[in-house]
Amino acid sequence: MDDRRIYDYYIAGRQSAALAAGVRVGLFDALAEGPLALPELARRLAANARGTRILVRVLLAMGLLRRAGDAVELADDASRFLVRGEPEWLGGLIDLEVENFLAPATVLRSLERDGASIYGAEDPWQAHARDPERARAFTEAMHSISVLPAAALARAVDLRGRVHLLDVGGGSGAVAIELARAWPELRCTVWDLATVCALANEHIEAAGFAARVTTLAGDMFRDRFPEGCDAVLFAQILHDWPPETGRELVERAFRALPPGGLVLIHEKLIAPDGPLPNALVDLDMLVWTEGQQWQFDELAALLEGAGFRQVERQHSSGYWTAVIARKPG
Repeated sequence: MDDRRIYDYYIAGRQSAALAAGVRVGLFDALAEGPLALPELARRLAANARGTRILVRVLLAMGLLRRAGDAVELADDASRFLVRGEPEWLGGLIDLEVENFLAPATVLRSLERDGASIYGAEDPWQAHARDPERARAFTEAMHSISVLPAAALARAVDLRGRVHLLDVGGGSGAVAIELARAWPELRCTVWDLATVCALANEHIEAAGFAARVTTLAGDMFRDRFPEGCDAVLFAQILHDWPPETGRELVERAFRALPPGGLVLIHEKLIAPDGPLPNALVDLDMLVWTEGQQWQFDELAALLEGAGFRQVERQHSSGYWTAVIARKPG
């Protein structure tokens, strides 16, 4: 029998390592202005010739680089997503892998004890509240992966007539900014920990939306849900917590919304047999959080159990799906 399928799964983690190393040393940034020969690329990266040659060979095989005579240059998608400063830069997320790689030992620790293990035994959210630098690294990672899906979400959902949206655990404000950009009559409030709100304000001001996107420091578990909003958003929030916690959050959103209020959930949904990238995110949830990825039927039952009706789903982009429901009235 051909063993390549098993071997390919085994070796695939090296691709993530090569990608993260390339981001960390600034390889993609160095090539942003045009092709470079390997000696010049190594000089700019302050890297040795052998290491540069091997890393470039891997990135060529992955299709992230391409040959340009005796030099190498960026592939089109690498130019768009891997160059620092580009609007859809994914480097924040990828760079997080350097210190927090999802290694087999990490998965095994989470199999032995039911709980997050990425920071050892420390709860990640408490760690972020205590350590602003760690909070910044995580928030920037989530920002980098949220910009493109946020713009797609804004196109996929109908927010006509909505006045004020509460973005629960809104992180960097990436989603709120894109919703405000697409729906000029909409105001948004990003509700998150104080350390995170400070970072969100930086992104909001840089995007020029400080007049319509504001932050509110608070604890979504201990504090009363802010009222006065006619839409509530959970973007990559429910997957961080056990189902019973998700139920509590959705029920509290239902109570805070007026009749006719809208709830939006934006997640990478799974089915019993995949898709594989979304199923692999479940491993991230295993080691980072107490949660799991959701199936649509599970979310629909959760929403209907809280009192919401007219539950529907709308593909937004890539592996992302919006789940929408309304409070009767």
